[in-house]
Amino acid sequence: MARFNHLKGVFGLLPTPYQEDYEIHIPDLRAAADFCCRSGQHGIVWPVMVGEFYFLGEEERIRGLDAVLDEVNGRLPVVFGCSGVSLPQVLLFARAAQKANVDAIIAMAPARANAALAIEMFKRLADAYDGPIMLQNAATYAPLTGEQIAKLVEDVPSIEYIKEERPPGPKHIAEVYQLVGDKVKTIFGGFGGRFLPDELRRGADGCMPACEIADLLAKVMEQWWAGDQASARALHTRLLPLINLENHPFMRYILKRRGVFTSTIERAPAGVLELDAEDKREISILLETIKDEVEHYPFGAE
Repeated sequence: MARFNHLKGVFGLLPTPYQEDYEIHIPDLRAAADFCCRSGQHGIVWPVMVGEFYFLGEEERIRGLDAVLDEVNGRLPVVFGCSGVSLPQVLLFARAAQKANVDAIIAMAPARANAALAIEMFKRLADAYDGPIMLQNAATYAPLTGEQIAKLVEDVPSIEYIKEERPPGPKHIAEVYQLVGDKVKTIFGGFGGRFLPDELRRGADGCMPACEIADLLAKVMEQWWAGDQASARALHTRLLPLINLENHPFMRYILKRRGVFTSTIERAPAGVLELDAEDKREISILLETIKDEVEHYPFGAE
């Protein structure tokens, strides 16, 4: 079913863009997927937390998936986020992924679930979808212990990937790597790439940050793969101040400055997170430190 045998590297998470009427801005969503393909990222994921899956209806989410797949057209692996408000909804999205022939799915348990429900969910996902499954292990969505993950990987062979993001991330990546590193294809880290070198050192071979500067994190990953850890760490250090500012308004703002998004509208008010003039001025100062690393989609004017 899958067109890609081994998923690894930096997989950009697409923020969901909105029109003035708060409907999904499909042209901007397509543009973000194309940006990932053209800027050197290694894969695409939509919609997870960055894509605000919790704000999206069922029909529009499946329609958005169709648009992303059509835009990508096999250039990169596409991972569909199946997390939802209930187990039946998660399975609905998994069946949609099966029909659409996505390259993999990723899911975490619904809010207020417990570990038992999470374990049941992953077993039932394998019945609804026959491609690779990514087990997302997040701190606030019924996190599983390393031992529970190991048992699930044994019981559900289609769990080929883990996204481990219980804090502190690097320590838990090391735990999972020790238990299942030889039984899954890739362990992905999270946290926007904040701890990427440490995660790589402890067994990760992938990361899923928001896509707006993920092309530069892909460079970090490739330098690490090439054995140049010093350069990888130096670039990562320059990216960290920007990663530390990351929130949904920041993602949209950077994508607009790079000529990807035309809209920065939020479906829910950003409140105190909304960027003001001083925020944008600080971002511009920080972008100066990395602009020479950008090979595609240079940062436009503030």
